[in-house]
Amino acid sequence: MNVSRRGVIVPVFTVVALGGPGWALAPSRSPVPASLAVEPMVETVTGPIDAGTGGLEVDPDGNIYMSDFGALLTGADGTRIFRVTPAGSVSVFASGFVGATGSTFDADGNFLQANIGGNVISRIHPDGAIDTLSSEGLVNPVGIILNAEGVLFVANCGNGTIGRVTPTGRTEVFAADSLLRCPNGIAAASDGNLYVSNFANGDVLRVDPSGTVTRLAALPGNNNGHLTWGNGVLYVAARTANQLYELHLDGSFRLLAGTGERGLRDGPALEATLSLPNDLALSPDGSVLYWNDVGVLNPDPRVLAPTVVRSLTLDRGR
Repeated sequence: MNVSRRGVIVPVFTVVALGGPGWALAPSRSPVPASLAVEPMVETVTGPIDAGTGGLEVDPDGNIYMSDFGALLTGADGTRIFRVTPAGSVSVFASGFVGATGSTFDADGNFLQANIGGNVISRIHPDGAIDTLSSEGLVNPVGIILNAEGVLFVANCGNGTIGRVTPTGRTEVFAADSLLRCPNGIAAASDGNLYVSNFANGDVLRVDPSGTVTRLAALPGNNNGHLTWGNGVLYVAARTANQLYELHLDGSFRLLAGTGERGLRDGPALEATLSLPNDLALSPDGSVLYWNDVGVLNPDPRVLAPTVVRSLTLDRGR
């Protein structure tokens, strides 16, 4: 049997006995479990992009959108959004932002972009026109997400709240709690709850439909990037731990990638090194997880540029 591993055909063999004590190798004709067929591998998709690690999103065609936060954590001067093809070709998708952070697509194909420095949420239409979706009630917005009903929620890092954007474009407070410590990433899960990752510590929080906040888990590193929902789990960037985790809704989690050492080494997921991973997004079929790393090992963790986009082939047989 041949198994495809990221474009390379790998023969898989089973040992069988032939007429006595001797052994020979013969091609297996039995199914290979998914967990054995593809070893999770980390690969670097792009070269260095002149941008800070902002939001990441993937469209239905598999193109990756990487928002420019800016070069320094203290600056938030990023102005552009880049589009990356699955093959790694990079181009500018849109410009004119002020610290481009979290992003998402709406049901009409509009690209929604939070601006942490401008305190607005921008909307980029499929024809390229840009307007403002919300400019009231935002305090350093980072992650944004639409729930199953199409309601837009935003993580306000600046005042530790989760906002809900009304049909008129005003952002009102949906949840406020001392557990929200610079809420950074936000995701909507199939159980109807929102899940939020804190930047100021390692907590991942659950926000129920009434706005009540509880702690789901605490990840290593004491500083999270973003998180995303897919394949029935949450994927979370433990930013200063230089690791990625799979987090279940019962609070249990397992390490997906990263030794914990900061670096940019590709290879088997648990042997690879990551560099302050920030946001994550899944391929349309859920088989590949993308994220953005700081593409230079500057000892100052506030330096967020350049950025490289990397990928992990997911072992969904576990």
